[in-house]
Amino acid sequence: MKFSELKAAFFYARRDIIKEKKVFFFITAAIIFATANIIVVNGFMDGIANDLIDNSIETSVGHLNVYPRDDDRFIEGIGFKEQKLASMEDVVAFSSRSYVGGTLSLRDITTTVNIIAVDVENERKITKLLEKLDKGSTLEPDDRDILISYRLAEDMKADVGDDVTIVFENGASKIYKIKGIVHTGMYELDVDTVFMSKTELNQHLDFGDKASIILVKLIDKDMAEAKKLVIIDELGVFKVKTWIEEIEHIVKSMGAWSEFSNMVIAVGLIASAISVGVIIFINVVHKRRQIGIMKAIGASNSFVFIVFIIEAGLFAILGVTGGDILGYYGTRYFETHPFWEPITRTWFRARFYPYLLYNASIVSFGITIIAGIYPALKARNTNIIKAIWG
Repeated sequence: MKFSELKAAFFYARRDIIKEKKVFFFITAAIIFATANIIVVNGFMDGIANDLIDNSIETSVGHLNVYPRDDDRFIEGIGFKEQKLASMEDVVAFSSRSYVGGTLSLRDITTTVNIIAVDVENERKITKLLEKLDKGSTLEPDDRDILISYRLAEDMKADVGDDVTIVFENGASKIYKIKGIVHTGMYELDVDTVFMSKTELNQHLDFGDKASIILVKLIDKDMAEAKKLVIIDELGVFKVKTWIEEIEHIVKSMGAWSEFSNMVIAVGLIASAISVGVIIFINVVHKRRQIGIMKAIGASNSFVFIVFIIEAGLFAILGVTGGDILGYYGTRYFETHPFWEPITRTWFRARFYPYLLYNASIVSFGITIIAGIYPALKARNTNIIKAIWG
């Protein structure tokens, strides 16, 4: 097709769009909302995934986490290893924890508990675990009191200020005052956990220079994979996990949610494509006489086809542009107006990334062009005589 014919086809398509204002409004609105839906939904999914990951890192794990060998219960020589970590480049902070079992009794109720003993001062440099309180106050380095998880408090009908008896795994026991109730949003920490200082634990179990885990914080969490082998070599340990390995279950669950959101988006796109296609098709039917006259005065089948494809393209450009603007501002709004999720104790917000615009624009534009192909073919194959005589 010659350039002059393309220019004429563009003229007819543009005039037709301007003339049919209702058709223009409904088609453009359908494309705008379909495009904005892609941007906002994907922005929300990315935001929720990032917030869950950030909550997990700031609550329960370090950027790198050192464990004992599979056949050992504890890491030996914690003092030496912490000295090595203190001298290592790119290491911001580190903290060790000890995990043990025991029982907790209040009045006539006794239950088994997991006891997490932390280096209070160093723990605060790594995580916000000790700040995630429903009520009460947090541990201080010299505290002899304890914190308990909120589910444990509910099961035991315990409250801040109550005195409880803890029996350690070696049979030693002591009465402790509950100083605060912890709610982290992490299931494994919220079920049946008691938190105390390592100093207090060592008075009863005398672990000395041992720990169950060492949490390491780097200047950038994305350096974790590169630093993993360095930590193994420098500390003489055999088992180190990165934060990505620690939260793999969250990444997998968010992958499933992402697939579900893609299905929702796909349904919206299909509905939009059908709407656009039907409206353009009805428009073609109403213009049969006009199409017949165009053909009678010399317009070729390919010219008629191109006119309606250009119409679909113009609808796509206008609709996608409007959808990008609406989607951008919608995502930015939900980014600055997060909502509180009480179960995970996390503020969820959308996240805007430029690729959201690119993906939504390409998909919506392509869907609109595809939706316009059948009506364009219908116009192309219109019989001149039948069209003119109705």
